[in-house]
Amino acid sequence: MPVSRRLALIGLALSAALPGHALAQTRGDGRRRRTASESPAVAPAHTFAFGPDPLQAYDLYADGGTGPILMFVHGGGWSRGERTMVAALPDYARRHGLTLASTSYRLAPAVSARESALDVAAAVADLKHRLPGRPIYLLGHSAGAHLAALVGVDPDYLGAVGLKPSDLAGVILLDGAGYDATAPRADGPIDQWLGRTYDQAFGDQAAALSPLLRIRPGAAYPPFLIFHVARRQDSAAQSRALAEALIRAGGHAEVVPAPNDSHMTIKRDFGVAGDPEGERAARFILG
Repeated sequence: MPVSRRLALIGLALSAALPGHALAQTRGDGRRRRTASESPAVAPAHTFAFGPDPLQAYDLYADGGTGPILMFVHGGGWSRGERTMVAALPDYARRHGLTLASTSYRLAPAVSARESALDVAAAVADLKHRLPGRPIYLLGHSAGAHLAALVGVDPDYLGAVGLKPSDLAGVILLDGAGYDATAPRADGPIDQWLGRTYDQAFGDQAAALSPLLRIRPGAAYPPFLIFHVARRQDSAAQSRALAEALIRAGGHAEVVPAPNDSHMTIKRDFGVAGDPEGERAARFILG
């Protein structure tokens, strides 16, 4: 395996496995406790449930008025993470006149990525019901980028709640993986770790849960803005392939490399004043 790809995979594995990525630690009773680095500068104004499981809920931050809504989908290898992992997003939303929501979803191994994506779609539907007539943009990081992409292209998910992908105003992806979960894997230690992560989330449904493989010509899709860490070859290749498939199907997609970011910092710094990826996304949302 090329050294650059191995370094990128090592960074991905460590950032997903260590508390600094999940931004949470496990207490002695098995529950999660937040760390200072994950706590947003402001608390959400409301928390709304869209199902009976405690993870079927989203936080809504101070309403930005009548403008667009940005719904964040956290990462964590489909098996960890919390909706509190919003970092600079509350201030970002305030600066740009957006309303921020951040959703959690049921996690592997209790459920597969299919149920996680169904939860994201249900959160979107609940939000559209509470704030009707407002454009909603999905923003996902890492595994959350995969889930946002899946909801944005596969009509089964939003269709389950009476909506369709084109009801989204746009989808913004931050250094996702698993857009094509059937792609060949190498056999090094880090690759094996990633393979176990994929297998736990996708099981024998890798093709059905791969956004790239669910795109159909002539279908109506929201526009996509796809960021990837420039030196991470797997994310770069899958990001380009996803965009190309959307364009071939008649949709709109743009891929933007992030040359100065790692898998963790692309999300941590997104929304910080002057961050190029955040400002590019603001232009995507606001025109």
